[in-house]
Amino acid sequence: MTQRRLAREAALETLYRLELVNDEPDDVIEEILNRRNPSEEAENYLRRVTQTAIDNGEEIDRVLKSHIKRWRLDRLRMLDRAVLRIACAEILYFDDVPWKVSINEAVDIAKKFGDDDSGRFVNGVLDSVCKELPQHEVSA
Repeated sequence: MTQRRLAREAALETLYRLELVNDEPDDVIEEILNRRNPSEEAENYLRRVTQTAIDNGEEIDRVLKSHIKRWRLDRLRMLDRAVLRIACAEILYFDDVPWKVSINEAVDIAKKFGDDDSGRFVNGVLDSVCKELPQHEVSA
């Protein structure tokens, strides 16, 4: 498993817990770091992606809401919502992460932790997000 995959899974746990119990982000991250003991690379990426998702939450949610068909963002499973927020943070704000990597990682994580439909759902939403972003040249 790559260091970034470990960081994304820890970010998923962080965002999930923040939404569930509304703790302080730094406290949740520290607890996860103490339990998981990741590499420095994974720790840095966890902090980066989590902080980006939190700091840009309103914009990320606005983008996601415009691409979710027949659902409201607040009615999604918390896990799917967290996966989408992490991937959307990468897609919108991380120039060093190709959008295809963000989508593939999000789909794999959704399949691992979600239900039978999570992977397909996450893929469809994120693909839709990428197709509307001019900086992402998405070929059909």
